[in-house]
Amino acid sequence: MTAAEPEFTRHTPAHVRAQRERVKVSQDVAASIANELRNPVFAIASAAQLLRYRVTDDPVVEKNIGRILREVERLNALVSALVDYGRPAPIRLAPGDPDEIWSAVLDEHRGVLESKAIVVQHTPAEPRATCNVDREQFGEACASVLLASASLAQEGSDIEITSAVAADRSWHSHVHVGGIPIDSEIVHRAFEPLGAVAPGQPALNLAGADRVLAEHGGSISLERGSGADTIITLDLPAAHG
Repeated sequence: MTAAEPEFTRHTPAHVRAQRERVKVSQDVAASIANELRNPVFAIASAAQLLRYRVTDDPVVEKNIGRILREVERLNALVSALVDYGRPAPIRLAPGDPDEIWSAVLDEHRGVLESKAIVVQHTPAEPRATCNVDREQFGEACASVLLASASLAQEGSDIEITSAVAADRSWHSHVHVGGIPIDSEIVHRAFEPLGAVAPGQPALNLAGADRVLAEHGGSISLERGSGADTIITLDLPAAHG
């Protein structure tokens, strides 16, 4: 490891336990918020549809009902995301190479990257890592990290993903977004259920990734690098047994 690289996370039992406890608190909060929102959102949608049925000849009313229903749709998406975060499907672990999953995610999201003329340079770990991963859920976590990075990156810029294997065979991947200043408040709240790393981003973009990494016994961090750079780091313990 060079002096410029972030330090590797130590996956001690205490570290893993604290990570899981923190995420569990966030999951409980998310599930509670979803339960509180579900009925009012349904009631608003029903009332708006009733008004649309009763009032058919007023363009101002029609315009505003349409606006209400669009916002309801957005809230419904948020409620669904909160439910998925708070009560997710069980993790199913199997030995795999996390860099292979990274490569598949980059291929799947090539269109999003090309739309902003963003070039991603991915350097897999060498030697390659073997970790116990849920391929589907870990892929979703990587996708969330990629989309968060793309939202921070300037059009026509580069994102560098550099992975490495530590002495204990744990896997670490540093996603480097260059030249993008990030507010300290965003760093502080990025992994909260309603936090976001950029305006207009889905509120659960990194909270979901945080949950997945925690359930894998790993971690994720967001920090400011040198200058205005932003670094998102994913850590996974080595597969044992």
